[in-house]
Amino acid sequence: MQKGIFVVWEGIDGSGKGTVISEIKKFIIKKGIPENQIIVTAEPTGGFYGKKVRELLNTHVNPDVNAQQFLDLYVADREEHLRKEIVPALKEGKIILCDRFKYSTFVYQLLQGIELEKINELHRGMLIPDLVFILDLPVDVALQRIESDSKRSKKEVFEKKEFLEKVRQGFLSLKEIFPDENIHIVDSSKNISEVTKEIGYILWAKIKDL
Repeated sequence: MQKGIFVVWEGIDGSGKGTVISEIKKFIIKKGIPENQIIVTAEPTGGFYGKKVRELLNTHVNPDVNAQQFLDLYVADREEHLRKEIVPALKEGKIILCDRFKYSTFVYQLLQGIELEKINELHRGMLIPDLVFILDLPVDVALQRIESDSKRSKKEVFEKKEFLEKVRQGFLSLKEIFPDENIHIVDSSKNISEVTKEIGYILWAKIKDL
């Protein structure tokens, strides 16, 4: 493999991003890619700005009040993420599997009332992923998964049914916002093995082309 590949997973909370990424990593390793060539990462990160985002997400303040603050923190965290981790790893020819990227910012902050052009301007010139998978499923199913997840001690401010319905539609509209980007919508309400097989087929074809 001559160069790296940057793959992003998006979707509402409960859509299974973490589980799918874990299974896809196993899939790639079985295909013969060394584990040390695969980087699993996520946004918000564990860096300074990412921690600030998580603090805001865990408050009970109406997220609309913090719309600009969310946007500024997400972009700062993303720029640091790219500079310190993603770009250097790609230069080393590694496969990046990233849980959330700019697409979540466009969906959530548009719903918070930030103008599209303003969000676009902050992302102008930013690295575009090679592949983006939108994991889609009904909100009721996502909320059932969230409720049954013992690792979640509390719901974040965005995990409300009515809002998640709008978020789901936002993710489904991303192909229209980014018509030139390689975005695939995947039904993640299916069995995990089926979802992994569908994504694995697309991803492996891309890896073989490198």
